[in-house]
Amino acid sequence: MIDIAAEAADPATGVLVQYGAVGVVALLAIAAVRVLYVRLSAALDRETQRADRLEEELRKLNETVRNDYIGTITTAAQALAEAGRAIEDARAAVRRS
Repeated sequence: MIDIAAEAADPATGVLVQYGAVGVVALLAIAAVRVLYVRLSAALDRETQRADRLEEELRKLNETVRNDYIGTITTAAQALAEAGRAIEDARAAVRRS
């Protein structure tokens, strides 16, 4: 009667149970593989979410560099150009005197 109930629940399990210890070992192996697969799948999902989050952070940092630092670099370049012109004007004034 136990075998009939097992076969009714899952035919594959019923067949494995008929094999006794070998069937139990096979069921445990199948269960272990399933557990490992679920863990691996969950780890893959976590790493995918982490990669997506880090990619978004990198995109924000690149945008900050483009928006904030490029303006600062432009201002610094203009200041250097003005300083270069001031030096040339000072050299010209020295040559004239």
